Amino acid sequence: MAEKFLSDVRPLEQFMEDGSFLMPEIPAVFRALQAIHAPDEVDYDYLLSISGMAVRLAWQPGWAEYQGLPNQGIFYNQGGRHVVELALERAGVRFVERRLSEGDKKAAWEEICHSLDKDVPVLLEEPSCVWAAVLGYRENELFGVSVFADPSKRLADPPYNPLENWNNGARYLLIEGYQPRPMEPKLLREVLETAVYQARTSRLDCLGDVALGVSAFDALAEMLVWDESFAPLEPGKEYGGPWDFPYERPEGYYRTDGAGSLEKRFWSGYCDFLCMLNGFENFSRFLQKYAGILPQWEESLQKAAQYYGQAAAFSGALWQYVTPNAAGAAKLKEPGIRYTFAAHMLRAKIYTIRAVELLERILADPAGK
Repeated sequence: MAEKFLSDVRPLEQFMEDGSFLMPEIPAVFRALQAIHAPDEVDYDYLLSISGMAVRLAWQPGWAEYQGLPNQGIFYNQGGRHVVELALERAGVRFVERRLSEGDKKAAWEEICHSLDKDVPVLLEEPSCVWAAVLGYRENELFGVSVFADPSKRLADPPYNPLENWNNGARYLLIEGYQPRPMEPKLLREVLETAVYQARTSRLDCLGDVALGVSAFDALAEMLVWDESFAPLEPGKEYGGPWDFPYERPEGYYRTDGAGSLEKRFWSGYCDFLCMLNGFENFSRFLQKYAGILPQWEESLQKAAQYYGQAAAFSGALWQYVTPNAAGAAKLKEPGIRYTFAAHMLRAKIYTIRAVELLERILADPAGK
């Protein structure tokens, strides 16, 4: 029986320290880089930060949901560059893209297996728009790590999951070479530019009326304070009647209606936003670690790291008022709870702006280019 498995790569777990399922793309990149023996400093904080994933924010109006992926999975970047590609490029990985929809599935299978035979993993975009690291094959099955894989189907040794329906995915990336790129002034400035872009971009045509960056704080706070459509909602029940939203909710191909219950608003709307805001903590640690790369701006970078950390802390403080269960979701109906949440969002916005202004000042320094 033909088979091949790469060794020494751990499975993905939810809420783990080195790759939360809440950021599904970067854990796959992290595991792939583990398989090609990346240096220890290329950890989850590092990849989340150099790709910009740590500091992107998006808020859909009207408590809507995206189709096919969690709200926190949405990503935007300069020139439409994908987060996985940017992470690989900035880490020093050379790769080529293959489109599954355009090619022969048998040829794709052979190409992926050939890469694994050379002890090189493959990154695969699964049908649900979630990425997986392909780390092995057996007969006609591919195996690897994916954040949304069913843990009950995980192999005992190695601890990988079957990647079901892999050939219905969109594309895969073949790694052609890896030369670790050290963190140096040019790379750090690229990362800072991405962080500023993520904060200052408020709208994109491809995402309709979705509020991005710092504007997402305002959009969420407004909905928490002014949305009067919570009145007919009851815990544990779906509501199908008319809505009285304070703002129009334009239709869009990427939206489903997430407004029909307290639970959907809590998990797919509000908590998804907090998942994104939690990435600020990763970026804060990254800036603290590498602030000395720009000695003349080290103090400012440390201050920016502090501001990002304070912004993230406001998301954690919200769990003083609710719990991540049905009882917590029910509390979202209480106006006082929503007003408190809105206040926390606006405080987080203030600290985010302070951090971004420091980064902009650094990037404007001609001596540091």
